[in-house]
Amino acid sequence: MVVTKTFVWAHLPKAAGDMVAAVFAQFPEIIEHADPTASRFKHATFAERADLVGDRQRVLCIRRLPAWQLSYSVFKSRHGLKPDYRPLPMDSREEMVTGKAGDRHLSPFVELGRRWPDRWIRVEHLFDDLLALLEDHTEVTPKKRKKVLSMKPQNVGLNYERDLGAWFDDELVGRMYEHNPLWKHAEELAYGTE
Repeated sequence: MVVTKTFVWAHLPKAAGDMVAAVFAQFPEIIEHADPTASRFKHATFAERADLVGDRQRVLCIRRLPAWQLSYSVFKSRHGLKPDYRPLPMDSREEMVTGKAGDRHLSPFVELGRRWPDRWIRVEHLFDDLLALLEDHTEVTPKKRKKVLSMKPQNVGLNYERDLGAWFDDELVGRMYEHNPLWKHAEELAYGTE
């Protein structure tokens, strides 16, 4: 989590969080608190840090569910899950489609759909959305803008087939959204008709 004077960003897993934190670190003048990216607390929810959140604007990253699910499944297969962090078998396509992992992870960040973020950072528009957010809260000089735009992606070391068409056809994608209605609604809020 990163807390600034005017907004709080929470780090939804597998949604470009380490990259977002690295961009925010370029603006130390607005940061009041930032969990280290190596800390287990970096994925704290707004509710878990209510004392830090207060009435600040809530910001959360989002990405399209099939891309998130694939990234999450690959991560599990390579690194495992807490508390053991032992590699697990790769999820089958059917497990990725019906497993509801997206909603399980998103739910605590949106309080079961009762409290949505005030603003979204869409992974597919990461730098545009981040710079727009920052420009609303601080000065983004041409020099800082250039530095942000030249930054290399963080924590993307996993090598796997990222073409979603190689994993999911339209029917599987449709079923995935049926099993993750909270995520589907989040995308509607974040992406509109895009």
